[in-house]
Amino acid sequence: MRSPKRFNFVNSAGTSAVHLSPLPQLLGSDKMRKFYFTFILLFLLSGCGEYSPSKHDVVNTHGNIENLRLLENFIEDVSMDRDSEVRVVNYTDEGDPIIHYLNYFNDELTSKKDTREDEFGDQLVMEAVCESIEKIDQNNRTVYQLHGCNGKAEVIHVTIISND
Repeated sequence: MRSPKRFNFVNSAGTSAVHLSPLPQLLGSDKMRKFYFTFILLFLLSGCGEYSPSKHDVVNTHGNIENLRLLENFIEDVSMDRDSEVRVVNYTDEGDPIIHYLNYFNDELTSKKDTREDEFGDQLVMEAVCESIEKIDQNNRTVYQLHGCNGKAEVIHVTIISND
């Protein structure tokens, strides 16, 4: 191990003193310094908490829909009284994800909407039990929504697709 760097300085009494830099002692060997540097670099490059949707998610990025068939399959499963689940990710105008978990199990349709990743949103997780889910074609858009939900909202929008 290399010897620590020495710094000469004059203290308040006017006498000269030698100060040893504490950095080498804190970081240890060259291998440890490389490890710490690599760890910090990887942490900074990792995106620090950005959400990354799975290939099994329905993703609505400003009208560009991926995996819509999964939501259609979920609606069909609910109508056939088959247990099913799907996750829908809607991106806000600012690019933040709102994650909506839908689950149908033992004849109960549950909704969990997570807005904690939305910087300008409520930063909440809202849960509800609903009676039904439906697809509604209106003018130039298709709306997927839950009906008969307990809690604050009787109707909860799952996703809205513009048909322009």
